[in-house]
Amino acid sequence: MKFYSKLVFLKYKLMENFCYFISCLCKGNLKFIKWKIESKRKPNWVELPIDITRMILKKLHVLDFILNAQYVCCEWRNICKDPLMWCTIKMAYVWINTDRRLYLSLLNKICRYVIDLSAGHLNHIFIYEFGDNNLLEYIVNSSNEIRILGLKYCSIEEKKLNVYEFAKKLPQLNELSVSYCAEISKDFLEAIGICCPRITKLILCKWLHKNGEIDEDAFAIAKNMPQLTYLHLDGIKITNVGLLAILDGCPHLKWLHILVCPCLNLKGSLLQRCRQQIKYFHFD
Repeated sequence: MKFYSKLVFLKYKLMENFCYFISCLCKGNLKFIKWKIESKRKPNWVELPIDITRMILKKLHVLDFILNAQYVCCEWRNICKDPLMWCTIKMAYVWINTDRRLYLSLLNKICRYVIDLSAGHLNHIFIYEFGDNNLLEYIVNSSNEIRILGLKYCSIEEKKLNVYEFAKKLPQLNELSVSYCAEISKDFLEAIGICCPRITKLILCKWLHKNGEIDEDAFAIAKNMPQLTYLHLDGIKITNVGLLAILDGCPHLKWLHILVCPCLNLKGSLLQRCRQQIKYFHFD
């Protein structure tokens, strides 16, 4: 009888321990299942902190932001309307299979739209492969705080542009990049140098066969931009005389990059002076 009682007691204990083990196992499985469900759940972008959302949206191309992203939710729409989102505008021609003229017109309209959104806070703007005189004037009339202006492959007609009136509207200009824009001459450089005394960085790239007189750009830079610290020249008709004028006229120059300038015969004492006077000098 005692043996039977002990057997029943052991059986009861065994069942109790087994039930406890199963209970713990089930709880663990439930946690595991819950973790799997949470890990597979798609992220809710609306729940991101506002600062992180701004950083992500700034990475988008302007077209993606204006035509798509701003319509995702009210929060993204409000971010789009914030003028501080448009202190810097970078717009480039992205090839799509459509009528080029209509597409260029669309780019111009969107560029004007985001300039309006900046509400006078615009200070950096880069326009690549579209844009004309009208857009350029719209940009400088929108803000007097523009510090960096970049133009590449733009259809600028200098003869129809009052370069001095244009340059006067850029009193804070610190950096200018003009690459392969039609009809940009020494007059444009002179106006920028005279009306924008704060300019310290200039990137000037041209088609060699469309250049004007030899050394005219170099003399305009040397005479009117004494505060330059960075100068990049590509495809410019510059000779040793023009380079010497730049070295004399721009004593603060630390970076000098000269590419595809076949009129330049850099050697001897002039080369030695470049290496001594310029901290970062590159010639190709």
